[in-house]
Amino acid sequence: MMLKETPSPSDRIVLLDGRELTAYPCMLKEPSIVSRRVSSVEEFLALEAQQSKDVKLAAKEEAKAQIRLFIENAFFLYEHRKQVFSDSRMFLSPVAVQNGLAYTGTSGFTNPTLGVYLEWWVNCEGALRVDDNGVRSLVYYLAGSPLSGANSCAAVFEDGKSEKVSLRPFCEYWRSFMHINKR
Repeated sequence: MMLKETPSPSDRIVLLDGRELTAYPCMLKEPSIVSRRVSSVEEFLALEAQQSKDVKLAAKEEAKAQIRLFIENAFFLYEHRKQVFSDSRMFLSPVAVQNGLAYTGTSGFTNPTLGVYLEWWVNCEGALRVDDNGVRSLVYYLAGSPLSGANSCAAVFEDGKSEKVSLRPFCEYWRSFMHINKR
Protein backbone atom coordinates (compact mmCIF):
# COMPACT_ATOMS: atom_id res chain seq x y z
CA MET A 1 0.00 0.00 0.00
CA MET A 2 1.59 3.26 -1.08
CA LEU A 3 0.81 6.28 1.07
CA LYS A 4 0.97 9.80 -0.35
CA GLU A 5 3.11 12.52 1.16
CA THR A 6 1.24 15.16 3.12
CA PRO A 7 3.17 18.34 3.96
CA SER A 8 2.63 19.65 7.49
CA PRO A 9 2.68 23.30 8.50
CA SER A 10 4.96 23.93 11.50
CA ASP A 11 2.10 24.43 13.98
CA ARG A 12 -0.07 21.62 12.67
CA ILE A 13 0.05 17.86 12.22
CA VAL A 14 -1.69 16.61 9.11
CA LEU A 15 -3.12 13.11 9.51
CA LEU A 16 -3.21 10.62 6.66
CA ASP A 17 -6.93 11.26 6.20
CA GLY A 18 -6.29 15.01 5.80
CA ARG A 19 -7.48 16.12 9.24
CA GLU A 20 -5.25 18.66 10.98
CA LEU A 21 -4.22 18.78 14.63
CA THR A 22 -2.91 21.84 16.43
CA ALA A 23 0.64 21.06 17.55
CA TYR A 24 1.17 22.08 21.17
CA PRO A 25 4.69 22.88 22.41
CA CYS A 26 6.44 20.24 24.49
CA MET A 27 6.07 21.00 28.19
CA LEU A 28 8.56 18.41 29.47
CA LYS A 29 11.52 19.79 31.33
CA GLU A 30 15.03 18.48 30.98
CA PRO A 31 15.96 16.22 33.90
CA SER A 32 17.84 18.10 36.59
CA ILE A 33 21.47 17.23 37.15
CA VAL A 34 22.28 16.49 40.76
CA SER A 35 25.84 17.45 41.64
CA ARG A 36 27.94 16.04 44.42
CA ARG A 37 31.36 17.11 45.66
CA VAL A 38 34.07 14.66 44.85
CA SER A 39 37.64 14.74 46.10
CA SER A 40 39.37 13.06 43.17
CA VAL A 41 39.03 12.26 39.51
CA GLU A 42 38.91 8.55 40.38
CA GLU A 43 35.97 9.11 42.73
CA PHE A 44 34.19 11.16 40.07
CA LEU A 45 34.69 8.48 37.40
CA ALA A 46 33.53 5.71 39.75
CA LEU A 47 30.44 7.74 40.74
CA GLU A 48 29.67 8.53 37.09
CA ALA A 49 30.03 4.86 36.07
CA GLN A 50 27.69 3.73 38.86
CA GLN A 51 25.11 6.40 38.04
CA SER A 52 25.30 5.48 34.37
CA LYS A 53 24.67 1.81 35.18
CA ASP A 54 21.78 2.68 37.52
CA VAL A 55 20.24 5.06 34.96
CA LYS A 56 20.49 2.46 32.18
CA LEU A 57 18.91 -0.23 34.35
CA ALA A 58 16.09 2.11 35.44
CA ALA A 59 15.48 3.16 31.82
CA LYS A 60 15.34 -0.48 30.72
CA GLU A 61 12.80 -1.36 33.43
CA GLU A 62 10.74 1.74 32.63
CA ALA A 63 10.70 0.81 28.92
CA LYS A 64 9.51 -2.72 29.75
CA ALA A 65 6.70 -1.31 31.89
CA GLN A 66 5.68 1.13 29.15
CA ILE A 67 5.63 -1.64 26.55
CA ARG A 68 3.43 -3.81 28.80
CA LEU A 69 1.08 -0.86 29.37
CA PHE A 70 0.87 -0.21 25.61
CA ILE A 71 0.25 -3.87 24.75
CA GLU A 72 -2.36 -4.43 27.47
CA ASN A 73 -4.28 -1.33 26.36
CA ALA A 74 -3.78 -1.51 22.58
CA PHE A 75 -7.42 -2.29 21.79
CA PHE A 76 -8.69 0.34 24.21
CA LEU A 77 -6.47 2.88 22.45
CA TYR A 78 -7.57 1.62 19.05
CA GLU A 79 -11.25 1.93 19.98
CA HIS A 80 -10.63 5.49 21.21
CA ARG A 81 -8.54 6.58 18.21
CA LYS A 82 -10.89 9.47 17.37
CA GLN A 83 -9.99 11.13 20.67
CA VAL A 84 -6.27 10.55 20.03
CA PHE A 85 -6.63 11.91 16.49
CA SER A 86 -8.15 15.08 17.91
CA ASP A 87 -5.29 16.04 20.26
CA SER A 88 -1.62 16.26 19.27
CA ARG A 89 -0.53 15.67 22.86
CA MET A 90 -2.10 12.21 22.77
CA PHE A 91 -1.15 11.63 19.14
CA LEU A 92 2.52 12.34 19.92
CA SER A 93 2.68 10.20 23.08
CA PRO A 94 5.81 8.05 22.75
CA VAL A 95 5.58 4.27 22.45
CA ALA A 96 8.57 2.34 23.79
CA VAL A 97 8.34 -0.56 21.30
CA GLN A 98 11.51 -0.67 19.18
CA ASN A 99 10.97 -2.23 15.77
CA GLY A 100 13.82 -3.02 13.39
CA LEU A 101 15.11 -4.70 10.27
CA ALA A 102 18.12 -6.90 9.65
CA TYR A 103 20.93 -5.02 7.88
CA THR A 104 19.42 -1.56 8.40
CA GLY A 105 18.58 -1.70 12.11
CA THR A 106 16.13 0.79 13.55
CA SER A 107 16.45 3.49 10.90
CA GLY A 108 12.95 4.73 10.10
CA PHE A 109 11.52 3.01 13.17
CA THR A 110 12.84 5.26 15.94
CA ASN A 111 10.56 7.15 18.30
CA PRO A 112 7.17 5.81 17.21
CA THR A 113 4.17 7.50 18.77
CA LEU A 114 0.67 6.40 19.67
CA GLY A 115 -0.64 8.30 16.65
CA VAL A 116 1.76 6.47 14.33
CA TYR A 117 0.49 3.10 15.55
CA LEU A 118 -3.14 4.14 15.31
CA GLU A 119 -2.74 5.51 11.78
CA TRP A 120 -0.87 2.35 10.80
CA TRP A 121 -3.52 0.05 12.29
CA VAL A 122 -6.23 1.98 10.41
CA ASN A 123 -4.40 2.30 7.06
CA CYS A 124 -2.25 -0.81 6.67
CA GLU A 125 -4.23 -3.83 5.54
CA GLY A 126 -3.33 -6.68 7.87
CA ALA A 127 -2.04 -4.58 10.79
CA LEU A 128 -5.46 -5.23 12.34
CA ARG A 129 -5.80 -8.99 11.89
CA VAL A 130 -9.00 -11.04 12.04
CA ASP A 131 -8.77 -14.84 12.02
CA ASP A 132 -11.36 -17.29 10.66
CA ASN A 133 -13.20 -17.25 14.01
CA GLY A 134 -13.47 -13.46 14.07
CA VAL A 135 -10.76 -13.07 16.74
CA ARG A 136 -8.95 -9.76 16.28
CA SER A 137 -5.33 -8.89 16.95
CA LEU A 138 -3.17 -5.83 16.38
CA VAL A 139 0.41 -6.13 15.12
CA TYR A 140 2.61 -4.08 17.44
CA TYR A 141 6.14 -5.34 16.80
CA LEU A 142 8.00 -5.66 13.50
CA ALA A 143 11.33 -7.45 13.12
CA GLY A 144 12.71 -9.25 10.13
CA SER A 145 14.73 -9.20 6.94
CA PRO A 146 13.87 -6.71 4.20
CA LEU A 147 15.63 -8.99 1.70
CA SER A 148 14.23 -12.45 2.36
CA GLY A 149 11.02 -11.37 4.06
CA ALA A 150 11.66 -13.76 6.96
CA ASN A 151 10.25 -12.17 10.09
CA SER A 152 9.33 -12.68 13.71
CA CYS A 153 6.76 -10.08 14.65
CA ALA A 154 4.20 -9.85 17.45
CA ALA A 155 0.49 -9.15 17.71
CA VAL A 156 -1.76 -8.56 20.71
CA PHE A 157 -5.30 -9.89 21.15
CA GLU A 158 -8.24 -8.06 22.70
CA ASP A 159 -7.65 -9.85 26.02
CA GLY A 160 -4.12 -8.38 26.21
CA LYS A 161 -2.29 -11.60 25.42
CA SER A 162 0.29 -11.46 22.67
CA GLU A 163 1.87 -13.98 20.33
CA LYS A 164 4.60 -14.14 17.74
CA VAL A 165 3.35 -13.88 14.18
CA SER A 166 4.92 -14.13 10.74
CA LEU A 167 3.65 -11.53 8.28
CA ARG A 168 3.43 -12.04 4.52
CA PRO A 169 4.45 -10.13 2.49
CA PHE A 170 6.60 -8.59 5.18
CA CYS A 171 7.67 -5.61 3.05
CA GLU A 172 4.09 -4.29 2.95
CA TYR A 173 4.04 -4.06 6.74
CA TRP A 174 7.44 -2.54 7.48
CA ARG A 175 7.35 -0.10 4.56
CA SER A 176 3.96 1.31 5.53
CA PHE A 177 4.92 1.59 9.20
CA MET A 178 8.20 3.26 8.33
CA HIS A 179 6.48 5.70 5.96
CA ILE A 180 3.97 6.76 8.61
CA ASN A 181 6.61 6.97 11.35
CA LYS A 182 9.02 9.08 9.29
CA ARG A 183 6.35 11.74 8.61
